[in-house]
Amino acid sequence: MEQVEKHEHEFSASDWPFSDPTNSVAISTRQVVREGQPVLRVSHDLDGDWQVLCGTTTDVKDAMVVCLGCAFQRTPSIGSLADMPRGWSAWRNSPCDPWTREPNDPEVDEEWVPD
Repeated sequence: MEQVEKHEHEFSASDWPFSDPTNSVAISTRQVVREGQPVLRVSHDLDGDWQVLCGTTTDVKDAMVVCLGCAFQRTPSIGSLADMPRGWSAWRNSPCDPWTREPNDPEVDEEWVPD
């Protein structure tokens, strides 16, 4: 798993729920990072990468690389998905709803793999 340069986050190390380092690369969207749209879909890809998405776009032009720590800081509820196996996704209809998890369909390509 790729990593970004280490930097500080506003949560304590004891609050970190993932086994991956805080500076692990995650894929998100411009809509989440810049426009503040809620995270409604999370994928833990077979290669171990995380996708933290709004569920409104899969257009490569909207993709942004973030660190998993910053994604967790922005949306702490993704921490409840830290134990989600590789090859699984979770979604919800609104930030108030619980996450629903299921394995990704092996017949379908990964959710989103930007170039």
